[in-house]
Amino acid sequence: SRRSRELVKKMGSMCCGGGENEDANEFKKGGDNDLSEGPIKSRGCTDILCLPLFAAAQVIFIIVTIAGLADGDPSKLYKPRDFRGSYCGVETNWNGGPNTMSQTKLSYTMNVSSTVDIIFKQTLCSSAVRQVLTEGDGSFSPLLDTQAKIDEYLCDCCLVPCTRCEGQLDNGGDLASSADLLTTVSSRMSELTDPDKAGDLFSPSGSNGNTFSASAFWEQAT
Repeated sequence: SRRSRELVKKMGSMCCGGGENEDANEFKKGGDNDLSEGPIKSRGCTDILCLPLFAAAQVIFIIVTIAGLADGDPSKLYKPRDFRGSYCGVETNWNGGPNTMSQTKLSYTMNVSSTVDIIFKQTLCSSAVRQVLTEGDGSFSPLLDTQAKIDEYLCDCCLVPCTRCEGQLDNGGDLASSADLLTTVSSRMSELTDPDKAGDLFSPSGSNGNTFSASAFWEQAT
């Protein structure tokens, strides 16, 4: 019908069927299109010069593996390492490291020195401590009794331009008075030592928010 013809036209169909030469085009073994031995009958090795190089590479790989097993410790490929780079559960560590044969497991703990370093710098380099160390007051003399010691202190805290400083230290803010010193340092240390305040340690609004909060970690990572 007319509707069927229009539908066939829209579908883009076409007639097909077996021709007289269809059998001759089949890939039959023994026929003109026989592919049982591959598309190219006369085949051979085209990269024969690469075979010696490949064999030599395998020999070198075996030699290196044997040398590594003889002089090294394959277990170091999968055993954990601590913050100093020492492997857990091995007798001989690199660079004369400790014998950790009896310490087979890695324990994740807080590095106290690194944790309180910024609090220590904030305390020691604050204006309140600077006055005590370098100026004193009417009741006592400065604790640093020579100008050389004062200059070294000021340089270590980056309070004056010197070769060891690239800019002002970011210690969490200056503490101008002894009251500020007591309040801030006590609050920051309590978050590190009081288990009940562990949640505040990682809060941006906590006393250590500029160091341990998720936003601070992200800023350091990027």
